[in-house]
Formats: sequence, C-alpha cells, structure tokens
Amino acid sequence: MKVKSTVYKGIEYVQVSALPKDQMEKLLQTINRELFIKILIDDKLVSNCIQFKDYETWFDHVYGLEVIPARKTKKEKDREVESVDR
Repeated sequence: MKVKSTVYKGIEYVQVSALPKDQMEKLLQTINRELFIKILIDDKLVSNCIQFKDYETWFDHVYGLEVIPARKTKKEKDREVESVDR
C-alpha cells in the first residue's frame, strides 16, 4: 500500500525511513540515488527523503510489479510447446 505524503513549504515528499520495511528495502536497492533530497525543517536537515511523485512512480513501476506475476514472452511459450511436442 502506498504511504501518504508529507508536505512542507510546498514540497510533497516521503521519508524513506518511514516506509514499511519491505518497501524501504526494495526502494533502497532499486531507486536512483540522485532522487534523494534533503529538506531543512525548523533548522534541522531532514535527509533520506524523496519527492512523492518519484515515490509514486517507483511504487507503480517497480514495487507494484513484484506482486504481479511476470507474463511469459511469445518465445518462452513457443519453447514450452516445442518441449511438449518432442
């Protein structure tokens, strides 16, 4: 499930450490490190954040695909048919 974003001075973001453990681990393994941002909140630098739009894209295109079984290509299907015919 997607987490809710936090908004500070118009910046919509999620802090990676606040994600569910499975999402945090997968995100750290797969996302481009250049997407990480730091936000200065009340004189405190909050790091390990990504913009919510980047989190949503990652969730839909990387994390979300894990729960959907991969479809076989035509080539893979053809190989299965060939092996049964032999």
